[in-house]
Amino acid sequence: MMVYDVRRLASANKDSAILSMFDGLHTGEAVQVVCDFDPSRLERKFRAFFAEGYEWTCLRSGPPDWHIEIGKISTLPECGCK
Repeated sequence: MMVYDVRRLASANKDSAILSMFDGLHTGEAVQVVCDFDPSRLERKFRAFFAEGYEWTCLRSGPPDWHIEIGKISTLPECGCK
């Protein structure tokens, strides 16, 4: 599984980078995201953009870091968040 560490990105770019990474996954693929912020707001965005087309598993709850596994479970239209 690929690990996507967004801790070094500018705060304003982190959510869109994660959404774009997920958008590029194929059905059945997953990515582990490492972030330095509480991802609960990001999960709400996932629900809005991808409905039931994803799986979200918190592997490590921070602070200082959160590790989230996000898997694509169905093919959905692109979110347009690139």
